[in-house]
Amino acid sequence: MRTLILHFLDTKNTKHSGILKNLEKSAVDNGHQVDIFNGNLDSVDNLHPIVYEYIAVVTTSPNFIGAKLPPKLTEILSSAGNFSGKKGCAFVVKSGLSSNKTIHLLMKELEKQGMCLDYFDIIESIDHAAASGKKIG
Repeated sequence: MRTLILHFLDTKNTKHSGILKNLEKSAVDNGHQVDIFNGNLDSVDNLHPIVYEYIAVVTTSPNFIGAKLPPKLTEILSSAGNFSGKKGCAFVVKSGLSSNKTIHLLMKELEKQGMCLDYFDIIESIDHAAASGKKIG
């Protein structure tokens, strides 16, 4: 299955890069073809969701309190193309007290765009990402 991991993580952070590697490795081990798109740095013009059968969205919660989604997320979802009817999942990397609220907001936004979510998780560590990545697809 052709899979996209759309992330809004800081790849200079070793924890975040380790989480991305484990998510990708677990999905590839399940037989999926995986592409990674950095929502913070990559151009929206290069994103074509129509070619993907499954989309995993990964973001982080704010460092202390208050749930907020990255501003680029809504921009990408509204301008990158049609996400309607796509299967997907939502992940939040735990880094504050509001991870539960952040995952709720993320799921709500993805479902508003028409995605059918079949899995969600709050990733607490690099090892946890490997287990969560097995559910992608």
